[in-house]
Amino acid sequence: MVRINCKTCRRYGQYPKKRFIELVGADTPLPSALKIIAKTCDREKDGLDLHNRCGAGYPDLARMVDDRKNRTR
Repeated sequence: MVRINCKTCRRYGQYPKKRFIELVGADTPLPSALKIIAKTCDREKDGLDLHNRCGAGYPDLARMVDDRKNRTR
């Protein structure tokens, strides 16, 4: 499962991995895939207000990075 959430508007979604790949393409880097998924976000479309931009991200990936950082301390 690929989970995506937005820190700005609290939108949340999840996709089975196969469906996620169908939507964004198998060779699409994760940052670009996020742009594809978030293209319906009004804040992503505007892109002008730097303080209120789309905050979409991969919460599971962020958690893995945090866990890794905590283990190395």
